[in-house]
Amino acid sequence: MQQPDRPSHQPQQLRPQRSLVGNFLALAVSRGVQTVSGFFVLLAVARVLPVEDFGRYASVSALAGAVAALTYFGIQQVMIRAMVCDRSGAALVVGRAVVLRLSLAVVAGLALAVAGYFSDYGAAMYLALGLAFGLEVCRSFSMLGCAVFQAHERMGYEPPLSVISGLAAMILVGLALWGGYGVPGVLAGLLAAASLNMGLVWRVAGGRLTRPSFALDWPGLRAMFLASSVVGLGVFFQQNLFRAGALSLTWWAGLAAVADFQAPHEFLLKLEILPQALMLAVFPALARLAPVDANRAERLYRLIFRHTLQGMALPTILLAFYAEPACVLLFGEKYAGAAPVMRILALSLAPLALDMLVNNLLVAIGRQRYALYYAAAALVLAFGINALVTPRAGAVGAAWVALGSYGWLLLFSSRFAARHGYACRPFGALVRVACAGGACLGACFLLGHVPIVGALAGSFVYVAVMVALKGIGRQDLAELRAVRQARPEAGKDRATCP
Repeated sequence: MQQPDRPSHQPQQLRPQRSLVGNFLALAVSRGVQTVSGFFVLLAVARVLPVEDFGRYASVSALAGAVAALTYFGIQQVMIRAMVCDRSGAALVVGRAVVLRLSLAVVAGLALAVAGYFSDYGAAMYLALGLAFGLEVCRSFSMLGCAVFQAHERMGYEPPLSVISGLAAMILVGLALWGGYGVPGVLAGLLAAASLNMGLVWRVAGGRLTRPSFALDWPGLRAMFLASSVVGLGVFFQQNLFRAGALSLTWWAGLAAVADFQAPHEFLLKLEILPQALMLAVFPALARLAPVDANRAERLYRLIFRHTLQGMALPTILLAFYAEPACVLLFGEKYAGAAPVMRILALSLAPLALDMLVNNLLVAIGRQRYALYYAAAALVLAFGINALVTPRAGAVGAAWVALGSYGWLLLFSSRFAARHGYACRPFGALVRVACAGGACLGACFLLGHVPIVGALAGSFVYVAVMVALKGIGRQDLAELRAVRQARPEAGKDRATCP
């Protein structure tokens, strides 16, 4: 007898999953492409636009991003966690996630329109604000589609899509700058590239992995909203903490100060894309292991924590030491005064990367509510201290506040993780970083008059000392390969998921 066709909303049979290493490499390539295109856009805009125009670009981007952060709302993490624990309801879970994100995007758009109206923006700034918000919404939905890749642990789909959208962004922004269309032209080019990426991502996610089911399921939608709201408020506060400096300088210092702060700040945030790729690859494994094998999840967490700390220490040292030539090389002579900001913010690279890991862990073990508390406190303190500091100290004051805020996040997230049996135990890694970092600084000091040669020599010395101290070993690689992304059977372990 002929079997009936499978309903279109059911998840398709997947190919065998990659190892954690394979998924990380795929995400690293994808995030590497995004980094290259992002650097091109940042450096081109900073070099071509006048300083005040770059300040306007940074200001509207920060305001639109601050409001659009509401759309993230922790939906991705909750969706992934639900899908890795029970594949049978994947289509309904994805459909709920899309509906929630769309609803939040509408609310955020209305809020931004009101904020722009009361900010007395002229027509050009209002247009730029709308374009910036559209860009953020497209990115938000693209990330939701990529979360479907994560849930199925098939991150290999991302790199080719990133290449296409990255090339589109560079071409369109380059044409906008060449044609003299200014801030609106740059944002329109980025919006077009982001729309293309969103369409391609969902074509793959819905066509090859899980097609969303939009069947009415109010209890399920309400349950997802309540579960994601705890994560979402924490994400909202953390995302806006990244924008606190630019917004504070807009209100209390001026557009030139915004440019001096945001140029190095955005550059350093883009460097976090590679550790973010690692965290995205690790999260499904942590979410799957934590309910059933806490010891193995803890070993994986400590391993990633140690290598993230050791890896992010090198760019911290190099950018802090060579801050002035780096600013001139990257952004041009007009940003030479941003070197102190670069030097201070470089110290935040490791805390930011490590906090991403610990936050993913807290979500995986169902303790995401903690992020809501300490991130909210950090955001309030950041704006409060900036109100006192930025009118006098400008961009440098905002940089110190940002560094303190990011350190605060890591301090509290790691403390709450340790309370639930996930202590990071970084002493050994810190000793190796101190030894290798000291040797790296020595090489940079000796070759300080030739920055590029000094940076290459310092990197070589750092890696050599780290290898000699067994900071990277075969046992670590074997542990990563052992964490296979096996797909749980339908319904299996559903009751044990947080």
